[in-house]
Amino acid sequence: MTLMDPRANELATAKLYSATVIGHTSATTARIWARLYQPGKWTLVLSTAPFTGDLTRLNEQTIRGFLKASGIKPAFIGEHDFDYSSNLTHTFDVDGLEPFTRYYYALMCEDKSISRRTELGYSLDRYFRTQAENARELVFGFYSCHDPINADNSVGAWPHMLEQLCTHSADFVIGGGDQVYVDTNAKQDFPDIWVWLKDNKDELLQTYRKGRGYDKEGIYQYLLNLYRWFYRVYWQVAPLQTVYRQFPQYMMWDDHEIMDGWGSYTEKERLHRLSRLFKADDKKVDGMLIDLMWRAACRAYYEFEHSHNPPTPYDEQNPDNCQWDYSFSQGPAAFYVLDMRGQHDVEKDPKQDPFKILGRAQMDRFLQWLPDQAENPACKVLFVVSPVPMLHWVDALVNYADLGSIKDDLMDEWDHDSNWAERAVILNNVFAQLDKHGKLLVFLSGDVHCASVYQLTHNKYLKARVYQLTSSAISRKPAPAASLIGISSGGALKGCKGIVSERLFALTGHKNFSLLHVFEDASGTLQTEAQICWPGENAGETINKRIRFK
Repeated sequence: MTLMDPRANELATAKLYSATVIGHTSATTARIWARLYQPGKWTLVLSTAPFTGDLTRLNEQTIRGFLKASGIKPAFIGEHDFDYSSNLTHTFDVDGLEPFTRYYYALMCEDKSISRRTELGYSLDRYFRTQAENARELVFGFYSCHDPINADNSVGAWPHMLEQLCTHSADFVIGGGDQVYVDTNAKQDFPDIWVWLKDNKDELLQTYRKGRGYDKEGIYQYLLNLYRWFYRVYWQVAPLQTVYRQFPQYMMWDDHEIMDGWGSYTEKERLHRLSRLFKADDKKVDGMLIDLMWRAACRAYYEFEHSHNPPTPYDEQNPDNCQWDYSFSQGPAAFYVLDMRGQHDVEKDPKQDPFKILGRAQMDRFLQWLPDQAENPACKVLFVVSPVPMLHWVDALVNYADLGSIKDDLMDEWDHDSNWAERAVILNNVFAQLDKHGKLLVFLSGDVHCASVYQLTHNKYLKARVYQLTSSAISRKPAPAASLIGISSGGALKGCKGIVSERLFALTGHKNFSLLHVFEDASGTLQTEAQICWPGENAGETINKRIRFK
């Protein structure tokens, strides 16, 4: 059997060809990600005025000549040679911008041999707004779990989110994990990348055999193209594209960008995913394939999601050296985005590293950021993105139910007893630091295909204010209404002495997202609230549940 080339089915399934994502944006800078339909040198142009005139041919002039003749003064011009090594993607770092200003942008080409010399800015205006300088208010969106395939090819709540972001003039959006699902939709006659690998590994190995071994780099590039394919299919959703190209995006992965339950499988369990009945399997070769899949997943995540986040150390050859967690500040708020997959290893030796989910280095960075922001007078409220909620499910469901097929999902949870000690380190430090200054911290999470809000209190640190907000899923099929019985109603938090939770809200059976507002009320007091939003029964209707964080 001939091995399928993942690049040879371009016309079989609708995919993303040309697109942009506005990434990390400040008052004077922006990161703009672009993917183009063909290789070559393309120029990103920014202007405070819309682009007009002959955008098809640029009047047969140079780009600068066309802009001058059109009376457009560019605010930024940057060139990049797009090629297939990065799947025709690139992130431009833009500087020299003005605060709280709308900028229009387009990608243009000097090459007069191509039929259309303006791409991404030709048929419709593309624009974004820089952040205000020293802003005292903030509005941002939060979502997780994008899977239109599982949701009967529905766009989910994306149109509702777009409408709400525009209505409230949102500053940016955070994607809290599972922006693609590479591994769960075989029942929908859609590829599961790990099932495909198990079924086709003989052909793959035969194609890339090299002497007595294998061309590992060739296999890696092949698997990388598979992962890229999923991003291009999943992001081919019109309202999602509008949100991505207009509102700055901050993203973090979860397990479905890699493999369901990644980090909660033992090595033996990972190998089992590639094992076939009645066929001999070489565990050493299977281990090689898993390592290459992990490396490919990291590269695809970097290209499509992480490259437009605030920059962090990246090592393509050794993903274990990459730093995926990051922090940033916007207006009166500080943000830390935790990575729960890059260092997650259920078999980690606690003597070497006691933090099997976050890893010691990430935990150290977070515990340094926490007091810095708690003491920072410019920071009025803290937000921590934890892709998996700090609490959500009933303890007995997570720790004692016989649910073998979802064992990995349960072990992913902070509620699982194997993760209590690590969660306690996070929460005890959060309460201790916030108590000194009476500040508020909100955990933002996804993963569970439900929405919920909890208030957490500590009997020792009475000035600290801590909440957990979970919003999931924006397009993935939501958990059924009956699952409400499995959502914790609150109480003493296991493994965290002195901490009690109270459930303020829970939602199942609906696709959802959230808007968060930080603002000053009429008395000048800073307030923080969330709106959990989901589609109503009437077309275009959005239902909002408002939660004030006191």
